[in-house]
Amino acid sequence: PRVPAGKYLTLEQLRDLVRPSPATLVTVLKWLRSHGVEDCRSVATLDFLECGMAASTAERLLPGAEFHRYVKGQRSVVRSPQPYSVPEELAEHVDFGIGGLHRFPAERSAVSRAWAKEGMESRGQRAAFHLGVMPSVIRKRYNMTKGDIGLLPNNSQACAQFLEQYFHQADLAVFMKLFGSSFAHRTEVDRVVGHQGQGRAGLEASLDVEYIMSTGANISTWVFSNAGRHESQEPFLAWLLLLSNMSALPWVHSVSYGDDEDSLSQVYLQRVNVEFMKAAARGLTVLFASGDDGAGCEEGGRGGNHGPFRSGRAYPDLAALSDNYWVVTNRLPLPWVSGTSASTPVVAGMLALINDRRLQLGQPPLGFLNPAL
Repeated sequence: PRVPAGKYLTLEQLRDLVRPSPATLVTVLKWLRSHGVEDCRSVATLDFLECGMAASTAERLLPGAEFHRYVKGQRSVVRSPQPYSVPEELAEHVDFGIGGLHRFPAERSAVSRAWAKEGMESRGQRAAFHLGVMPSVIRKRYNMTKGDIGLLPNNSQACAQFLEQYFHQADLAVFMKLFGSSFAHRTEVDRVVGHQGQGRAGLEASLDVEYIMSTGANISTWVFSNAGRHESQEPFLAWLLLLSNMSALPWVHSVSYGDDEDSLSQVYLQRVNVEFMKAAARGLTVLFASGDDGAGCEEGGRGGNHGPFRSGRAYPDLAALSDNYWVVTNRLPLPWVSGTSASTPVVAGMLALINDRRLQLGQPPLGFLNPAL
């Protein structure tokens, strides 16, 4: 059913909308327990189950599967080259199927979407007149005044991090000391959800946090840190399921990462799409960096992103400054950082600021943005 504009669902209401039938729950749990599988976790909406078991148990659970360990260099994965089946009585109750059995990780190495220029030679004479993008430049470009800061304690914004990218609170403090003198701001992330690794800070993580807190100034900020990987890429499903388990969440989420659709299975893509719909029903605004190659139509449009060009839909939905940013990472100011992963947290912070004003007026947050655009 369509949710009226601005009438968002609580997590409990969403659960009532998407939860499996009692018959489905009984059938699936009976099947698992008959094979001794007890180590299972469900999300709050009850429509996704994650279970741990030995490979030998999985082979009995999934007739036809035959697991082997495959090693390449320092990496190893457990996969079944043979197709599996599930009992016929389960067919109508299983939507997503069983993930991670057949497909091997993509050959490409996963990298963050931000990048720093090696030198200024390619910029020619232009470099002498361009000191780089910093919060004051962005706030001036987009007509943001000293009054354009968050005021409400119950408003918040978030960045999602993947691929072992971590930020340091100390970097944020240095960044705001250097670049935050013209506007009221916060110098700490209020909450980290997930594993925050030690060691060196990542350029992407530093960029995201510092700039969402520059446009979304003085707004409480969270970081969702997702340490694992899916098929050597970003575990978007794991992150979305994390959101499915939390009743109180930031209204705006900035994601400067992306996957090649043709390197993932269709069932995985569809399940991720369902989780995005669930997030939209709850009133969340989720922004993704489009990538520096736009819709990614290399090699004759081999991926599923060719769709926007067929339909005539504009891509991306929004654009903002993305070149030659200053970022503080590992306590050092680093110039000339570029990428759509720079513009994404900038726009996200602006939307969180709009939400702040809407909430002050008793209006709902923006939520799923595309209809408004």
